[in-house]
Amino acid sequence: MLPPLFNIATAAHLAGTIVLALFFILLARHDRRPYLREWTFAWIVQVAALFLLLVGRRPTTWALWSGPYLVSTALHGLFLCSAAHRYARGVGFSRRFTLILLPIAILSLAAGWVFDEWGPLQAATAVLLATTHLVAAWLLWPFREKTAMGMRLVTNLLLILGLRHALHGVLFASPLSGAGDWRDYEAVLPFTTLLLQMLLALGMVLAAMEAGQRQLEESNNMLEEAKRRLKMLADTDPMTGCFNRRVFRDLVDEVRADPQQRGGTILVLDMDGLKALNDSQGHSAGDQAIRRTADAIRLHTREGDLVLRWGGDEFVVILPGVPKDEGLRRAEGISMAIVDIGLGASVGLCDYGPARDIVLALRDADRQMYDVKAARKAQAAAAT
Repeated sequence: MLPPLFNIATAAHLAGTIVLALFFILLARHDRRPYLREWTFAWIVQVAALFLLLVGRRPTTWALWSGPYLVSTALHGLFLCSAAHRYARGVGFSRRFTLILLPIAILSLAAGWVFDEWGPLQAATAVLLATTHLVAAWLLWPFREKTAMGMRLVTNLLLILGLRHALHGVLFASPLSGAGDWRDYEAVLPFTTLLLQMLLALGMVLAAMEAGQRQLEESNNMLEEAKRRLKMLADTDPMTGCFNRRVFRDLVDEVRADPQQRGGTILVLDMDGLKALNDSQGHSAGDQAIRRTADAIRLHTREGDLVLRWGGDEFVVILPGVPKDEGLRRAEGISMAIVDIGLGASVGLCDYGPARDIVLALRDADRQMYDVKAARKAQAAAAT
């Protein structure tokens, strides 16, 4: 017979586990993650196991309660394994793993006669718990992080409990299990188990919070990426892939907000002969010419330059930090690149900076482009 302290310790263990089960029930109601639900089931079936242990140790009820006690204890460990498997791989155990319960269920029918003494029954339950705890620790071990205390606490406690149950399985099965010193230690086992399981439950809560924080960060990153893509779509011309006028408005705000802005040069390009091309070869040929012109312009700009499709066959190129004389050379290079692909464009340019607002510079460049186009038309008419 165990000393009365064992019943007191088991009752305290039962009371503590009831608190854990109630806490996890409330947590699982507000957090629908499946592994949290399985952790909750693990504490619930342990409540059942401890209750059966407390009320079923009388010789008259031993055969009736020992089987359900064994099954409840095994379920506690299996739910811990299933939760670990779901946390690690995103899915719980498949249905074939329920066959694990079949030999336990068969054994439970005869547990009262097979384990006619306290020691062998506790040895069997200790082996079951050792196996399931060590398997759960092995499944979760790769998810330990230096900055995340919860999962490290869970894996450490599962490992400690697994090794402890393995040791107890050996001791319960040994002839020394009836010694007086072992009996005294066995009487306080529920106290130490409760302490370790309270730490395990704390680790579970921290691990769930850390996992939720990671999911929130991933969701925020996905949201930021979606916002970036939407902004890119809103700022990009679908035909050419160039920026549109929205980007110019943002640039105007930046330039006007910073009085120390270095300034730069604006080029305005308008394609020559696009209407004739549309009339003779169709709008698909005209669209292709617009795309080829945009590609030629982009190939002759540098990182930090902005190429905008201003509308129709008109483009605007903004060269930040480029003075007007260098802007003239850049405009000639772009014009030659457009000529090389068999097309043409009239170009106007103007510099902007503290002395000239960027919007006024755009108007001057646009006016210059129209002057160039008018001069070309006049020259072509005179030649004809």
